[in-house]
Amino acid sequence: APFKVSGNGTRTLLDSRGQKVELLGIAGHIIYEVKHDAKWVENDTKLAWVSTCDEPSWADECLRKFRASPRAKQEPLVPLKQLADAEHIYEARSKQVHFKRLQQDTGI
Repeated sequence: APFKVSGNGTRTLLDSRGQKVELLGIAGHIIYEVKHDAKWVENDTKLAWVSTCDEPSWADECLRKFRASPRAKQEPLVPLKQLADAEHIYEARSKQVHFKRLQQDTGI
């Protein structure tokens, strides 16, 4: 596996050369809130991971290792991968392929 968790996994992973891979800003807090806060849950808000990339297995590993962080410290950290309702991460010619398949899979 090319990535190691640095700290608690809410901000930084390290690749096999020790280079940082960082989750931007408060992204982990926002993602956690979308899946747990009543204002989003009541509206049945959906979250999907969609990416065109050369190394889909690396993206999958990062989603398993990065943790979404609740604002209340007593709540447990959750792997980002567990928070998505759908996932379309693979090599493709364009993002349009992803969005068409996402629409077919989710009906959205």
